[in-house]
Amino acid sequence: MKVTKLWKFKYKASILGIEIADINCNGQSEIIAYTKTGILLFISLSGKLLHEEIISKDLPLWHLRICDIDDDGRLELILGGMDGILRIFKCSFAYNLELFWTHKFGASISGILIGDINNDNKNELIVFSLDKTLRVLNPYDGKLVWGQVFEDGVGDAKIFINDKNFHKKEILACGNDGTIRSFAGIAGNLLWFKKHTDKMRAIAYMNTIKGQLVIYGGDDKKLHIINKNTQEEIKTKEFDDYIWKCISYPSPIFNNALVSSYSFAYFDESIPLEKTEFTSQLICLDQSLSINWELIGYNIEFLNIIGKFDEFYIFAVTTKGELLIIEEQTGKILINNIYNSCANMIQFLTKKRLLLSCFDDGTIITYKLDEHLD
Repeated sequence: MKVTKLWKFKYKASILGIEIADINCNGQSEIIAYTKTGILLFISLSGKLLHEEIISKDLPLWHLRICDIDDDGRLELILGGMDGILRIFKCSFAYNLELFWTHKFGASISGILIGDINNDNKNELIVFSLDKTLRVLNPYDGKLVWGQVFEDGVGDAKIFINDKNFHKKEILACGNDGTIRSFAGIAGNLLWFKKHTDKMRAIAYMNTIKGQLVIYGGDDKKLHIINKNTQEEIKTKEFDDYIWKCISYPSPIFNNALVSSYSFAYFDESIPLEKTEFTSQLICLDQSLSINWELIGYNIEFLNIIGKFDEFYIFAVTTKGELLIIEEQTGKILINNIYNSCANMIQFLTKKRLLLSCFDDGTIITYKLDEHLD
């Protein structure tokens, strides 16, 4: 497997993330990038800047989702950032943005999920924030469907769908207050919670030979695996660093999981970033909770899983600017390209075999993969 560099785009501010979609219905996909200075960029797949728009001046945009949330046949831009305002935009043919609706939170937005959580045939927005709230919002007008309040900021959440009853949905969430909570999808009532002393940062669920399990972790540097129904701890694995990401796959089976830890060793400015030694780990769990493989020393900022059936690849980027393509079954690193800036996100456009990554120094680099992964 090889990649060929096609082009490099440079902007004056850190690019925190990218999405790819035909946002203005012109028959061409665009790159939509969001920045640390609150700017939204529209870029062609050849690397040309088409348009830029100020969204939250000098305040970072943390999250972008693209979805037709009101079923009008047009994609909407769903944006959340440090200013706590959830903004929904429609985009014209000329890339001018029309504000659809907004919803105000009291602090920075931590994450955005999209799904029909209450079986009303609408894809609600599930948004959680450092203002201690998790809110389910009507996609047509942004009004509150239901909400819950934590004792501290909400760090991560996932939509749980019962594999025996697809209409039975829950939201699993973890908070800076150390709690793990489960809420009923329809009305939002608390089903159960579990309390820890340290901040919990990441959560997911798995369907395993031991039943339905919840996996999570955070600042106690432990991966906790509990029975979803009884909340009994099944297994614990200790790490050297904070648990940062928990991702289960493949959908809708969710019988495997990736767990990564994160080190703040780069805060030591006396050591150049390229010489910093990270103790971070990435592990792959199977449905028997065995560790299939483990990678050490890669401080992962973002990861994604691409593939289908029994062939998957893991795409990841790191604090050191490494771009990794990993064979899912073995953990073998197939590609390791390095750029001299912290990488924030990686996206893969399957049909065109385009690999795009964005960096703290404002760069987007696009590669072409030499073989199909679908």
